Amino acid sequence: MLSHTTTQIIAKEGWSQSVFTLMLFVLSYTISCVPWFFFGIFIFTLFLYRNPERLYEEEDEYSFLSPCDGKIIDIQKVTLKEGTQKLSVVIQKSIFNVGILRAPMTLSILETHKRNGLFLPRTSPLALQLGEKNTLTCRSVFGEIKLVLRCGAWSQKMELIKSIGPLKLGQRFAFLNEGDVTLLLPLDARLKVSLNDDVKAGTTVLGYFDYKGHDDK
Repeated sequence: MLSHTTTQIIAKEGWSQSVFTLMLFVLSYTISCVPWFFFGIFIFTLFLYRNPERLYEEEDEYSFLSPCDGKIIDIQKVTLKEGTQKLSVVIQKSIFNVGILRAPMTLSILETHKRNGLFLPRTSPLALQLGEKNTLTCRSVFGEIKLVLRCGAWSQKMELIKSIGPLKLGQRFAFLNEGDVTLLLPLDARLKVSLNDDVKAGTTVLGYFDYKGHDDK
């Protein structure tokens, strides 16, 4: 089932959890049963599902942004199953980072493939084979882009706000509590970030595409 997060202060994906924890707080306050504890849970729930507005660091039609908040933990050239090579950028997202994922560029989602799996720590040797993930195959004017979203141990679930169709730069398209996001880019992409850099979705410019062969718009 798709959800439709837009610009609410609290993402719709967290509305039911927020109402539930608020009811627990009210009940605990009524019966005088450690209300401060349940109030803390309510506030933490609001924190997890916060949905801030973001502004681009710079406006350049050849730039691409970070799709999520977190830390860059891997950059390398990889060969996909179909034999094509891509530049892989992996961003690890903590549960304390904003959960909303945003389109790194203007693109169109052609296909979404979900693998139901377990919610395992990223350090587990079984995470890559058995962990829950979503793979989005996208088309942009710069070539094919893939986004691989993997759930971590603290993820309740992964929700796609949009699983097919066009996305504007910075548009919200998914919600992930904790895990990592891999951005698979054409090899001519030039990065301006390095390992261990902290990045923010819809704000941090990760790099630029090669302008050669593309018409100015």
